Amino acid sequence: MVKLIKRKLAVDEEIVMLSQPRSLASERFRRLKTMLVNDPEESPQVIVVTSGAANEGKSLVSINLALAFAADTEGETLLIDADLRRPTVDRRLSPEPKLGLHELLTGRTVTEHTLIELQNTPLRILPAGGRTSDPVELLASEMAKKLITSLRERFTRIIIDTPPIVPFTDADVVGSYADGILVVARAGRTRRAMLQQAIQSATSTRVIGAVLNDATYSLADREGYYHDREYYRYYDRGGK
Repeated sequence: MVKLIKRKLAVDEEIVMLSQPRSLASERFRRLKTMLVNDPEESPQVIVVTSGAANEGKSLVSINLALAFAADTEGETLLIDADLRRPTVDRRLSPEPKLGLHELLTGRTVTEHTLIELQNTPLRILPAGGRTSDPVELLASEMAKKLITSLRERFTRIIIDTPPIVPFTDADVVGSYADGILVVARAGRTRRAMLQQAIQSATSTRVIGAVLNDATYSLADREGYYHDREYYRYYDRGGK
């Protein structure tokens, strides 16, 4: 049975797709979604989101991008919190779920007992559930591969939040089941060398883009003009 989260429990001002749906920040996520859908190489169904290091905003990007897909995509969108080391999607969107990805991959529950519905949206959430200090074995298991395969048949789009890719291999492991990886960088914090290292660390699938987080908007942005399509910017004052 799918559990229901009332939207008021999930609204936090940094989840701009809910708190400020008409803002420039929300429009950036809708534009990112459109560019991914119209990818000339292949529109990715399963997207891994990661960063080079912690505190670069990857989880907020995951949440807002999933909401952008859920708002405009026919069918259902699924957001998976695969950061079993330090779950953030759980904290942002759901009231301390007891069952999630960890319990699925250890065979202690089934998918229907873990999914959470965000009220009045076509978004479903698979929380992390329990934590583990060494999740790679679980994420690389045959059970994980079969889970993603089965979820592909049910959901139109799947966004997977993962730990930073430079210190941990989790994102690259999950990437082997995905169609592409988005790398999040933080303006004024992420060094170019770190971003390059993060991109080079993604060896299991293609890097489909980089998101520059916490960037300052220019006057041109406010008037509706955009920069290079390689980068998508939105304003985030904190978070992972």
